[in-house]
Amino acid sequence: MNLDKQIKRHVIGRRHHFFAVAAPAMEALAAREVNALSDSVDDTAVETGGVLFSGRLEDLYRANLHLRTAGRILLRLSDFKATNFRQLEKKTAATAWVRYLPAGAVPACKAAAHQSRLYHSQAVAQAVQQAIRAYWQALEIPARDDRGQTLYVRLDQDAVRLSLDSSGANLYRRGFKTHIAAAPLRETLAAAVLQLAGYDPARPLLDPMCGSGTFALEAALMAKQIPPGYRREFAFMQWPSFRPARWQHLKNTAAKQIRPLERPLIHASDIDPEACRRLAGCVRANNLCDAIAVSRADFFALAPPPGSAGLIVLNPPYGRRLPPEQPPETFYGHIAAKLARDFKGWQVAWIVPRADLLRGPLGLKPLHLTHGGLSLTLLIGSV
Repeated sequence: MNLDKQIKRHVIGRRHHFFAVAAPAMEALAAREVNALSDSVDDTAVETGGVLFSGRLEDLYRANLHLRTAGRILLRLSDFKATNFRQLEKKTAATAWVRYLPAGAVPACKAAAHQSRLYHSQAVAQAVQQAIRAYWQALEIPARDDRGQTLYVRLDQDAVRLSLDSSGANLYRRGFKTHIAAAPLRETLAAAVLQLAGYDPARPLLDPMCGSGTFALEAALMAKQIPPGYRREFAFMQWPSFRPARWQHLKNTAAKQIRPLERPLIHASDIDPEACRRLAGCVRANNLCDAIAVSRADFFALAPPPGSAGLIVLNPPYGRRLPPEQPPETFYGHIAAKLARDFKGWQVAWIVPRADLLRGPLGLKPLHLTHGGLSLTLLIGSV
């Protein structure tokens, strides 16, 4: 059977198991998004660290294009037992890599081992790469390192699972930002915060300590129904199974759902004029002026916009970004007092490093999240 027929039968024509990687406490949000992808998505299950689901290859395209809270999408390739390196290499080489990888590609390999006889992660990764090199050599295809492809290897009690990353760069890299701040908030976390806070695009949203504008930009994508993956490329585009026409059809279908807005209801501001200048340039570059209004302002002198109350999102400085002469308890206390005084009736979503830093009568509900390995607390509720 020639390669095209193999790919059509074994990759395009069959269902697969996928795993949408999500940060702790964000798995349920990602599962809700996965279930909304298409009617062909099935067997959705929330697991620690993400969401398992089944579907066709086209659903993997959809997941990369549309999921806002997932970090990457993995294609599950094979599961087997291995108690020594000979078994690991032999069973790895038994996978038909020619159906999944660019010709000759030896992917980057990220391995993790737990309670297994093969416990050295680096040695496991090297053995898997060597097996894939041997596979290509047996086909008389020159092997080459391809860091655009990544294979995840997990060992748990001698059970091996091989998963191929379809995303490439983490999905929080949307491709819309023109400047990255010194302490950036990941777009996946911003999307999760907005969803948890019940963001309604028909009501005002204030991002008064906007920095590089992650909250405002993410809210604009949601308000205008722009898929988060609309502007970027993915690792699966280099797979032999990739069908450019089908991908373009999915993008064209999504483009028809993008909507213009009558006026911007997202108000982004910061005390730093350079941050405002950069964000305003990003808004213009991405044609988001109908969604976001940018202005320089000090939060403590800011008045709510006229009209109905909405949602205010806060990711204030913490740790080293705070002035050394101002204790964090004092700074957060000033923020709480400002909210209580001027933003009665507004919903609040406020990221703090620790819930015990906030004293006062706001009565916001704490939710524990992680961001780049750091533990954070999201405070949500109404003032």
